[in-house]
Amino acid sequence: YDMSDADYKIVTYIDSAGCVPCRMKLPAWNFVINDLMTCNDKEVAFLMILNTRDYDEISYKIKQDYFRHAVMQDNEGTFMKVNDLPTEEAYHTLLLDLNNQVVAIGNPAVNPKVREVYRRIITGDNTKDIPNLCEQPVEAIGVIHAGDTITRRFTLHNTTDSTLTIQEIVPSCDCVNAISSSAVIPPDSTSVITMTLAVDSIQGSTRRYADVYYNEKDNPERIALHGYIVNTIQ
Repeated sequence: YDMSDADYKIVTYIDSAGCVPCRMKLPAWNFVINDLMTCNDKEVAFLMILNTRDYDEISYKIKQDYFRHAVMQDNEGTFMKVNDLPTEEAYHTLLLDLNNQVVAIGNPAVNPKVREVYRRIITGDNTKDIPNLCEQPVEAIGVIHAGDTITRRFTLHNTTDSTLTIQEIVPSCDCVNAISSSAVIPPDSTSVITMTLAVDSIQGSTRRYADVYYNEKDNPERIALHGYIVNTIQ
C-alpha cells in the first residue's frame, strides 16, 4: 500500500485500550472517507493503524462493516513511539499534506467540526475562521470549598458583520452548567453565558470549562473557571 504520492493523507491510530473494534468506528469512517475522497480532484489516501494483536476479532469487524480501506496492525505500538504522539485520543488522527507535514489534527469520524476543517483544507477553501467572541474567557475563582456553588458570567461580543448562532454549549463535566441569554447574536451585539459550578470534594487545583460551538465557526471557543478546592475552611 503506497500513499506517498497522495495530495493528502488521513492517518488514524488506535491504541490497545478498551474495546478496539468499537473505537474503530468503521461505519462513520466509511462515510467520511467517501465524502473527502470525492470532494474535488485532489487525491486523498487513508490509513488506520491498530495497536492490537487480536487479528481475528479485527478481521471479523472489518468484514461485518464492509470496510474496504487500508488497515495496518502495529503490534508493538511503534507508530505512537516514533511520532511521539500525546496520550489523548483526540490527537491520534492526522491530516498530512503531500510532504507529510501535519496540516490538521482531530478525528473527523467523531467530530463534524473537524470534518469541516478537513474538507476546507482539501478543497482549498481559505475562508478565515471567525475570531473568538469572549474577550475574557478565563476567570480565577480563588479558594473554594467542597459543596460551594460558584456562578460567573461571560460576555460574548459579535464583532463580525454577520449574525452568529450558538449551536451547542458542552460542559467539561456534570458539575458544570452553562446557559446563554441568547443563542442568536447579531453583529455588534452580545450574549451572556452564565456558568455555574457545583464544587466537588476533590481537593487541589481545579479547572472546569465549557466549549461553545457556533453554526458558523469550525472550532469552538472555551470559557473556563480555575481555582483551588479545600474540604474545610482554613
